Amino acid sequence: MPNRGNGKDIILQAFHWNLVKTQGDGTIDGRDMSWYRILTESADRIASCGFTIIYLPPPWRDDSAWESNGKHGGGEGYYWHDFDLNSRYGTKEELKELILAMHSRGIKAIVDLVTNHRDGNRMQKDIWEYPGECWAKGGTDSGGSFFDGRFDLSLSNPRVNKRIKEAMNELMDECGVDGWRWDYVWGYEVNEVVNWIKSTHKEEYFSVGEYWQDSPFMTNDPMVKRYGADEGARILGWARESNGCAFDIILKRCIQSADARNLKFGLIAKSSAEDRAALVTFVDNHDMGASPYSPANGWGQQCWPCPPHFKSRAYAFILSMPGTPCVYWPDCFDWGHEAEIKELIRLRKKAGITSSSEWIDLTGNYYGFAGIILNEKKEEALAVSINSNFTAAPENWETGYEKKGEYTVWINKKFI
Repeated sequence: MPNRGNGKDIILQAFHWNLVKTQGDGTIDGRDMSWYRILTESADRIASCGFTIIYLPPPWRDDSAWESNGKHGGGEGYYWHDFDLNSRYGTKEELKELILAMHSRGIKAIVDLVTNHRDGNRMQKDIWEYPGECWAKGGTDSGGSFFDGRFDLSLSNPRVNKRIKEAMNELMDECGVDGWRWDYVWGYEVNEVVNWIKSTHKEEYFSVGEYWQDSPFMTNDPMVKRYGADEGARILGWARESNGCAFDIILKRCIQSADARNLKFGLIAKSSAEDRAALVTFVDNHDMGASPYSPANGWGQQCWPCPPHFKSRAYAFILSMPGTPCVYWPDCFDWGHEAEIKELIRLRKKAGITSSSEWIDLTGNYYGFAGIILNEKKEEALAVSINSNFTAAPENWETGYEKKGEYTVWINKKFI
């Protein structure tokens, strides 16, 4: 069975890069409360926005640390060193309470699994002796290298494989986790993911991989070997082979152009219904976007942030179009887009838009982006105009939400 939810899910990425910068206990500079506890207390607010899946940070203990030019960081979970669930984000018990709170409100929980993203210069007290059979150095590696590959794990090694399976079962059986966000998936073979999922005691609800690698020259990338230079083919190939989803990085590239005309070139706009259902769309995340300011680390990673003036337009697009939309926590709850995002989600649900929905491309007749999105019954349900002169006929459509000079979303009057 594909691990792609019910086709009507909306994900909240419930963390950002600057949450754990104290180099000690606690979360967020100066706040004496764990992030898990903060999320638990925010459960009603999260549910009221209409989210159906909450995507949580890496759950394992990470004692990594760095300092540079007066800034410091570490502990974010991406350089974990063992499988202890008492992390900088909170305790194992707090994680269980958080997921229970979400489940009681009809929200599933997925966690970020970081299986081969390691740096021996940052990590401390690693669970496996180095070098040795558990590492690519001295063992084998099934995928592309992280940095120079010196600290890549040998994921097919029986010891490593068994321990990861045990950790996944602990998260599902004891904590209630419903699925996974797979970090850095071009760094290992997709079969590793499939085998881990098959081995868990419970059935995953949702699984999504981060295939973010545009170079066709990474010859140790398994997807390049199988799908060649076409980045979109590699992304969709990973989703098909894993029976899960993959992030629509092609759409992210279109969003980065800040040109509404380019939005129709995202994978979700030009793929088959089956492939659209396997794509997760997003505007920013912890790596690419900014994070709320921290004295320890400024505005966060900002590897590829969405142009600020285009952010609302981008959310109007992903929350109206097919695919499974993923909203970044700071955009919703820190930077003033909560009411807008909440209303766009309400319209999506009322209109019955799904991850595999079809759409009618009107861009050939108008400037900017213009389209009509069909619901699961093949009815014209939402109409969208982004930086466009398209206007839906008032006898059939009612304005659902708009930002003057940016976008308008209409809903078919039959669904009001």
